[in-house]
Amino acid sequence: MKVLITRGYHFKEEQLKQIEALGCQVVVWHTEEEPVPPEHRDADILINYQMLKRMKVSDFNNLKLIQMTSAGLDHVPVEEIRRRGVQLCNARGIYSIPMAEWVVLKVLEIYKKTREFETRQRRGEWKQERSIEELYGKTVGILGTGSIGTEVAKRMQAFGCRVIGLNTRGAAVPFFEQCYGTTDLNIFLPLCDVVVLTLPLTEDTRHLLNEETLGLMKASAVLVNVSRGAVVEEKALVHHLDRGHLLAAALDVFQTEPLPAGHPLWKHPKILATPHNSFFSTTVKNRMFQLAYDNIKAYLEEKPLTNRQP
Repeated sequence: MKVLITRGYHFKEEQLKQIEALGCQVVVWHTEEEPVPPEHRDADILINYQMLKRMKVSDFNNLKLIQMTSAGLDHVPVEEIRRRGVQLCNARGIYSIPMAEWVVLKVLEIYKKTREFETRQRRGEWKQERSIEELYGKTVGILGTGSIGTEVAKRMQAFGCRVIGLNTRGAAVPFFEQCYGTTDLNIFLPLCDVVVLTLPLTEDTRHLLNEETLGLMKASAVLVNVSRGAVVEEKALVHHLDRGHLLAAALDVFQTEPLPAGHPLWKHPKILATPHNSFFSTTVKNRMFQLAYDNIKAYLEEKPLTNRQP
């Protein structure tokens, strides 16, 4: 069994040896910017992030299992993979904890006005600020009640927030006080003091938050996006922020990535922007290895795979 690992994650040498101990030949291709050379295209198992944006599934003539190092599959030819009978697993749950921590951090930064205090610190300016918001008692609405949304909900509950969720059918989910269906978006958004986006990018969710739907949010609301940039119509968001509708936004994802150095979103006074970094932590590499290792082992033993996509 040949396992091909492309960029994404650089597993430690001892971790690669653990995979080899399962009876596998392990090949590491240290980039996803160049196609995998022909001699490695006979891999049975492919562990990758975006290799399939550069290459076709048909380029790999022996493929049986694909383990993604991303939770999202919007950059993956899912239908072609299904047609070829290749099993596909994503990395759902691997990044949920650091992303949830990032969400809480950014909302607190906005409510506690840390950007203003940092400016005053640099000036050596002793000036107290009384208009500080509490997270306690706020209604936090999370669009997407999967692994990331659930980890956000847990943490927001601990701050004394009312947590509501939005998913396809309005199905009840643990840690959410109430869940609404996507057809109830116009009811859901006006209820929220904080709106958190953790849902996948699909044709139905592209520009889900646009000029009209952003207008349904409270003027004092905070928007946080850790899903995909295209879920939000950025021009509409800036328009609402500029006219004083919406308190602020924290964005870790953008329609164009990398976000160009001169892009206005970098310097907007009401936007906290980070370079698609919320999912990183010193722990996720080990989680990713464990998921990949467990799925390779399960595949070899003909047992159910974790995060297998239907």
